[in-house]
This record gives sequence, structure tokens and C-alpha cells, in this order.
Amino acid sequence: MSDNLEKLYEKYNILSDAKDKVTQHSNEYIESIEGIKGNESEKMLAAQILSKFFKHFPSLQDKALNAMLDLCEDEETKIRACAMRYLVSIVKDVKEHLTKVTDILAQMMQLEEQRDYTTASWCLLQLWKEDSVNVLRTMYNHIRSLSNAAARVKCLEFIQSKFVKPIESQPTEIESIVVEESKKLLQVDDISSDEIVMVISCLKKTKYGKTAAGQQELLDFISEIMELDRDFDPLEDGIVDRVIVCTTHALSLFSGKNESTKFVAYYCDQIFPQWDKIATLEQGELFQLQLLRHLAELSIYCGKFENPSLHVVQIFDKIKLYMPPPPENADVYKMPNLEFSFVECLLFAFHRLARQCPDFLTHDPQILKDFRARLVYFSRGVQGCNKVVTTKSSESLDATNAAKAKIAPSLLNNINVLIKDLFYQPPMYKCNITLSFKQESIEKELKKPSSASGQKRHVPITFDNASGPKQNRPNRSGDNVKLYTPPSGKFSNNFQNYDRGNPRNRPRGRGIRGRGSGRNWRN
Repeated sequence: MSDNLEKLYEKYNILSDAKDKVTQHSNEYIESIEGIKGNESEKMLAAQILSKFFKHFPSLQDKALNAMLDLCEDEETKIRACAMRYLVSIVKDVKEHLTKVTDILAQMMQLEEQRDYTTASWCLLQLWKEDSVNVLRTMYNHIRSLSNAAARVKCLEFIQSKFVKPIESQPTEIESIVVEESKKLLQVDDISSDEIVMVISCLKKTKYGKTAAGQQELLDFISEIMELDRDFDPLEDGIVDRVIVCTTHALSLFSGKNESTKFVAYYCDQIFPQWDKIATLEQGELFQLQLLRHLAELSIYCGKFENPSLHVVQIFDKIKLYMPPPPENADVYKMPNLEFSFVECLLFAFHRLARQCPDFLTHDPQILKDFRARLVYFSRGVQGCNKVVTTKSSESLDATNAAKAKIAPSLLNNINVLIKDLFYQPPMYKCNITLSFKQESIEKELKKPSSASGQKRHVPITFDNASGPKQNRPNRSGDNVKLYTPPSGKFSNNFQNYDRGNPRNRPRGRGIRGRGSGRNWRN
């Protein structure tokens, strides 16, 4: 045993034996603080002394906390873990330091070693048991102080998975804090797509997110994040990502009371004029398909436009883009590749919105004649594709027809129903359909095993092939189009490929001062 370690043990014994007169031995406590500069054993013993007798020396508490902070920055993982656990003991004795210690532990969670995260998480859970309200507020304050989006996400994940899960079962005061602080996070300038998903998903589960007023306020937040009053430039880094992610999480908030009118106007007036630029992006066609699907869903709860024809004409122009006119030479007949998924969304949106201006197609006979010709020609393509889809075996089909055989019948049926309505003289806007991609989601939900009584509790074991052929999604003809999956990361990052997402940058280094919070707990 080294001389310094032996001296530390002597000081520990003096302080321990003093009992009620321990406050008279401040010199021994001060000398113990210096023990953090020794070897591993000396540091761990010094940390124990500082925490055990911390409450007896109020005038030395700041100095002792700074010493513990030094140990939290030690090179050795064991020392850092020891210091964090003793910080919890300090707070249990002196509650006034809870906020400071909570913030220190939140910073420790950002260190790259898993043991640091595990220990800091355990310590925070112990503090949660002491004062959940103040710990939660401190954690949210810490998140807002961070400039790194990945660090904010890490803290958010901890809060939502450890503190407030499930949010529905939390006390009213805790739920109110989550709602209040989450709304503040939605106003952070550089909020990332991951944060949007986490915050809005959490808010939707609260009582606040289940009221019409709360849902409307969430929609207002999403509108601000999307910057609906700003010109849309798809070539700006992350702007398409922002629109898709935000709209995806806004869709479930719309209702008869909370209309989607301004979102529909944004799609028609801002996004459609930049349609060709979107196509030039990597995965541009996938973006376009997802945007059209969003427009179709948005149109369901669209309110009255002051001048609807100004918006409807944008959709009509895109319909003509994907519904070609019949060939001039009737003797030469070759059906081009048809964008069935695109057309379903466009016809659905047009059918929902054009009813606000029923004379849109009839005010000019030439426009109506041309449109009817396109409808007839496209319906022939639908019928031809339908024959391929209903073919029992596609083994003998060529590549083009084999791709057509993968198209969902509901997609083709929807297009047929919409075309029939629009082919009336004058056009009608009465039919109601379920979008094929929504119908597919419903069918998948219905196929999920139910836990209802009377059913077998265990799935019987079989030795057949593990899985059958995957159910096909409604795709564009001739293409194997995958559904869009929003990437992670900040909107300012370059958009990532769906199959090769870039890993988030994890914070490096052990120091916890200056880690974005700008706080310095030293005096």
C-alpha cells in the first residue's frame, strides 16, 4: 500500500469516527479532495470519501463536485463509472445538486464506450426515482442545448424508452412535461428527420395528441418545419426528405375538423412546377411516387379552395403527362409503358378536387375531347394489363408482361372505376375507392395473427418452406419500384441511398465539458 493511499485511509477513519463532530475535520476533507490526483486506488477511495461526507461540508461542496467531475473525465472506464455512481449518492444526500448532476450524467451518455452509456443510464434511472419531474425537465433542457442532432436523438431515445414508456400510463404531470418540452423541440431550427419522427410519434400517443385541437397544433408545427410559405427547390439538400418525412407523419392527423388544404396547395403550386427537377435526383422516381401517394391521401381531407381551378390544373397537367394521347396512325398500334401507380394517385386527387370546380373539364369542348381520348386509350392499356394479371401462370410470359403480372388487381380496378366516373357526360365525381397501396396495408393488418380468445395460443410447427412468395406491392409497369423509406440524419445532410445509409457520426472523446451544452459547472 502506497503512503498516499494509507494517508487517505487515515483521513477516512478520522471522518468516520468523528460522527456528530465530523464538521470539525474540514482539513481532512480538503486533503481527501486532493486524492483524486493519485493512482487508481487512491482515486476510487477519494471518490468514496467525497460522496460519503459530502453533506457535512456545504462550503466545500462545489469544490468536491468539481473533483468528481474530474474523475468523470478520467482515462480509465472503471474510474468514470465509480464517479458516476457516487454522484448519485451525493444527490440522495443533497437534493439541491440534482439538476447539476443530471446534466453531467446526460453528457456522459454521449461518450463512445458502451459501459459509460450503461452506467450513466443506470444512474439517471436512480435519480428518476428521487425526483422524476426535475430530472425530466433537466434532460429536455440538456437536449435543447446540444448542437449535434445525433446526440439529441440519443437522449430522446433514452427518455422515451426508459422514462416515459408507455407515455399513456404516465402521471398527468409527467405527460404534461413531455408535451410541453416536445413542442419546444419541434421549434429547434436544425431539427432532424429522426427527431421529428420520435417527437411527433410520442405526442400522438398522449392525450394532447388525441384531441382535435392538439392535432391541429401538431399540424401547425409540421407546417412550420416544412416551410410551406417558402419556395420549393428540390435541388436544395434535404428539402425533399423534409417534405416526405413531415407529410408522412401529418397524414394521420388530418380529419374533417383538421383539413389538409394548405398542404394540398403546397403540393400543387410548389412541388408540381419542379417535377422535372425531382426526376433528376438520385432515386427521383421513387420520390415522385411517394409524393403522389401523399397528394392522393391529402386530397381526402382537403377543404374548399377560394379558386380551385388554379390548383386542379396542376394535377390535370400531370395526368396528361402520364396518360398519353392515342397514336395518330391507328394502323401502327403499340401500347407504351404506362405508369399505373402514378396515374392512380393523380386520378384520385383530381377526382377529389375537381368536384370543387365541376366546369373545369366542360368549359372548353376541345379540352374535354382530348381528355376523353386519353381516358379511352389508357383504359385499353388497363384492360390489356388486367388480362396479364389474371393469367394463371406467368412462366411463359416475356419480361414486360411478367412485370405487368405483378401489378395489384386493386390498382387496375381503381383506375377503371375513376375513368368510368370521369367519362360520363358531364364528368361525375361520386365514386369512392380505397387507394390500392392503402388497401394492401389494410389486408396486411387483417392477416396479422389475433390474440382473440378461442384461437390457438401456439402456431403449429411445419416443415414446409419457411416463407412463401412475398406479396407484391402496386408497382409501375415494367419496374420493380420499392416503397420510399425516409433516411435518418439532419435535413442539411446529403440525401442517402435507401440501401446504403450512412451511419450517424457518434461523438468522440471523453471530455464532457464543452460538449455542445456550453455549460461549465465549475465555480
